[in-house]
Formats: sequence, structure tokens, C-alpha cells
Amino acid sequence: MEPNCNKDQLITEDLIRVSNVFELHTITDKKDDLPINESQSMDKEHYYWKAFLGITMGLLSGASIAIYDAFALMCIKIGYSPSQVILVKSLMMMAITIPLLVYKTINIVSLRRQDTLLNIAKSICENAGSLFFYYGMSNIGVGDASSIASGTTPIFTPLFACIFIQETFKFHDCVSVVTNVIGIVLISHPNFIFDTNTNAPPLGYVYAFLAGILLAIGAVCSRAMSHGLSLIVVVFYNGLCGTIIMLILVYPTSNDRIYTLIPECPIAIAYLVGVVAFFVAFLYSFNRSLQLQSAGKTTILFNISIVTGFAADVIVFHKQIVDLEIIGAALIILSSIIVFLITCFEMKHRVGEETNLLEKPK
Repeated sequence: MEPNCNKDQLITEDLIRVSNVFELHTITDKKDDLPINESQSMDKEHYYWKAFLGITMGLLSGASIAIYDAFALMCIKIGYSPSQVILVKSLMMMAITIPLLVYKTINIVSLRRQDTLLNIAKSICENAGSLFFYYGMSNIGVGDASSIASGTTPIFTPLFACIFIQETFKFHDCVSVVTNVIGIVLISHPNFIFDTNTNAPPLGYVYAFLAGILLAIGAVCSRAMSHGLSLIVVVFYNGLCGTIIMLILVYPTSNDRIYTLIPECPIAIAYLVGVVAFFVAFLYSFNRSLQLQSAGKTTILFNISIVTGFAADVIVFHKQIVDLEIIGAALIILSSIIVFLITCFEMKHRVGEETNLLEKPK
């Protein structure tokens, strides 16, 4: 009987050890020590802060790209080609981000393969889209190019997002898209709609349409990246791909060298600095917004750039206002308000669901 007693004693000791292990490895969270009401309050604040930040970043990206376009247009009027402007911007972005990558000890070689491919695809689309937009603008004018590119983006972005990354697109999202596009058409006052006698080359419309499509693809690529990916990496890849592409295109598409125009027009340096600063601000805020909310919502908020450009024309250049333009600006702002209300409703619904789960008896 003694062997059996020893065996029972060993089994009892093993059970005690296993019990101790489970007690030591019980998963605890800081929220577990808080009262349920306080934990719910923290979750609610987190969700609403996330929604507010996503909306703010989306609007900031639109304002930044509008100012960037203004500086880029000034450079082009001086005599720079679009490829030269994008090349200078890309080189400066690399010069800014490489020290930051070193300081943050971010190794771009060790990134996930999917993130690397998405960054390359996104950067190619954004740089090519900028180039197409400027050439489209030179062919069909600012109003037509802006209305086509900005109107195309919020339509195709949610479509691509639904197909490739399974984002939901509901009826209220469709309402905000339609409101946004109608506002863009009214404020841009494109000749191909309001002037039947326009003789603009068809290739310009193709350029503008491609610019909108490429920006939509870039937004979906950004949305598909890993959530914790540093935005320094995103800016670096945009500069790297832009530099490679524009080094190929700059010589056949430019009449003068970059440095030859600076002595004739020293203000060009300030314009180029503005191009770099506001494009970096756009890239950061646009991609940060995409990390926090759907691609469709971000592109609608991004189109506040049309209103920003319109306001600049009125305040700085004293442009005469037409009633349709005021209605268009109001509709674009209304679409942003609709996105804000939808986001708040979704956040409230999500917080409510989590509250019910916490209060559900075990």
C-alpha cells in the first residue's frame, strides 16, 4: 500500500503546483481594478477622442494640400515643370525622414513585406497622381481639373475599400458622398458642365480623372497597412519613390535646370519650402486620419481643400463670388458635418455595445 500512498501524494503535490501556476499567471488589466462606471467612462473618452482626432486630421489634410497646391502652382508659373517641383519635394522629404529613421531606430528593411509593397504602391500612385493633376490643370484649367479629381476620389475610394479591404459602405455614407460631389461641381464651376462651347483637349480630362483614381488607390493602400506602422516610414517611401520616378522624367519634361531659375526669381526658394512643408503636413495628417477611420470618410473630409482654395481666392485675390459657388461650399461643409454626425453615432453605438457586454452577468 505504501507505493500507492506515495503516488497519491505526488499527484496531490502536482495539482497544487498547477493551481499556483494559474494563480500567478492570471491576466490582469489596469481597468480591472477600476469600478465599472469609471472604466466605461475611460472607454467612452477614448473612442470619442479617437473620432475627434480622425476628423480633425482629415480636415487638416485637405487644408494642407490646398496650400501645397498653391505653392506648387506659383513654382510652375515661375517656370518650373511639375516634375521638377515634385523632385525637389521628394528629395527634401528624404533628407528630413532619414535622420528621423536613424533617431527612432526604424529599420525599413525589417518591415513586413506587405507593408513594404503597400508603401511602394501608395507612393507611386500619389506621385503619379500629382503629376497627372498638374498636367490636367494646364490642359483644362484649375476648375475642371479640381472638380474631376476631387469628385472622383470620394466615389472610388469607398468602392475600392469595399472590394479590397472589406470596409462597409452604408446608405448614409452614400448621402455624404453625393452631397460632397455636388458641392465640388458647384464651387469649381467646371466648363465641361456649365460651358457647352469649351474646346479643352480630352486628354486633360483623362489626366484629372487618373489623378483622382490614383489618390483613391493610395488611400486604400494606406488603410490596409499595419496599424502601428510609423508615419515616418510612409513619408520616407513617398520621397524615395518620387525621387526615382522624377529623376527619369525631369530631363525630358523640363526646359530649364532647377538652379538656373533661382537667381532670376529668389522668391522661388520660399515657394519650394512651402511646397515641402505643407506636403509633409498633408501626408502626416491624411495617413493619420486613415489609421483612425474609414477611407471613405477621410476622402470626404479631405475635399475641404476645395473650400480652402475657394476662400483663398476670395480673400487674397478678391475673386467675385457667384451664388452657385456659395451653395457648393455650403454643401461640401455639410458633407463634412454629415461625416462628423455619422462618426459620433457609430462611436456612441460601439460604446453602448461594450457597456452592455461589461454589465452582462457572467
